[in-house]
Amino acid sequence: MMWGRNEPVLNRLLALASKEFIQIRRDKRTLAMMIALPLLWLVLFGYAFSFDVKEVKIVVIDNSGNRIGALVAQAFRNYDRSRVVTLADPSEASIKDAMYRGDVQMGVIIPRGYAEGESSPPMKVILDGSDLFAAQTGMRMLQKALEPVQDEVRAEVQARAKAGPALTPPAVPQLVPQVETLYNPDLKSANVMIPGLLGLVVMFMAILMTVLGIVREREYGTLEQLVVTPITPFELILGKLIPPFIIAAVDFTLVYFLGVELFKLTFAGNFPLFVGLSMLLLFTTLGLGLLLSTVAQNQQQAMQLAMFTIFPQILVSGLIFPLTSLPRWVQYLAYLLPFTHYVPIARGMFIKGQGLDQLLVPSLVLVGYAVAALGLASVRFRKRLA
Repeated sequence: MMWGRNEPVLNRLLALASKEFIQIRRDKRTLAMMIALPLLWLVLFGYAFSFDVKEVKIVVIDNSGNRIGALVAQAFRNYDRSRVVTLADPSEASIKDAMYRGDVQMGVIIPRGYAEGESSPPMKVILDGSDLFAAQTGMRMLQKALEPVQDEVRAEVQARAKAGPALTPPAVPQLVPQVETLYNPDLKSANVMIPGLLGLVVMFMAILMTVLGIVREREYGTLEQLVVTPITPFELILGKLIPPFIIAAVDFTLVYFLGVELFKLTFAGNFPLFVGLSMLLLFTTLGLGLLLSTVAQNQQQAMQLAMFTIFPQILVSGLIFPLTSLPRWVQYLAYLLPFTHYVPIARGMFIKGQGLDQLLVPSLVLVGYAVAALGLASVRFRKRLA
């Protein structure tokens, strides 16, 4: 398209803009992402995402044998965000064991003779600090559930005092709990974010480096030159995946040791097992990167596809927003993504010291994803080379 110098400026600008729109229209992948991405952000941020936990899995054990204890127990059970869990052995040890497995997020133990005098034992509340948002919701629940009971007890004491005046007015029992937070006593966000961040680093580097590296070779024409050499397709795939694998592994190591050192974290689990399960995520993301490289036509598309693959996994995995706060349909979508299964592995091993017996299901899911992603990507990549 040629424009004369005497052509009006507005006509030249309109012609240039028209050419750009034609180019965008022809690039259907970019056009689809330009439309889909804003709509996805609108739905997720405006409707789906919330830091509020909709329900807390709670165990309530009432050993008080009195009316006040029964009122307190009922207040916790009837709280709108409580999901009551029943244990076969109602004891403090069984609550902590269930909390270690991830079956319980909050435990309330009301002792015998609760609130019957100044020397009566306090109610004990146990929180799972590894589930930061559930623990924070549990702390708010303490105040909101106990306030109406405290008001009712105060009203009863005052009514008895008016009915029968005494030399010493009866004291109003104070329903102040004794709180114990396991695994993350100070409820620090770094303790629950850094384990997942390790997987995020692996995923980001592996996908981005793989897809950009291969698409760049194709754009420069060097990929076709490699195809006509004696190198087999398998060797070419392996050679392309080794550098991002090593770099992602190095980044994983750096983030781990810096995170432990800077934030004074303590790894509680089996470190070789943790590294092995993290490698499953790495293999999965390498396969995804290889798969995306067979779809992207240029580096711009490669970057867009990589971001489109990474960011939804970060947002719906439970790393930032609690999964239980998401609508049910978003939770179903979240469990189709590999990073959602890595986050509980990282937190469970890092903070609680969980083993493979507690993390078998998400581990097997990652094995399936790793095999499927690498297998499908290898087949498509070989077809693309043929």
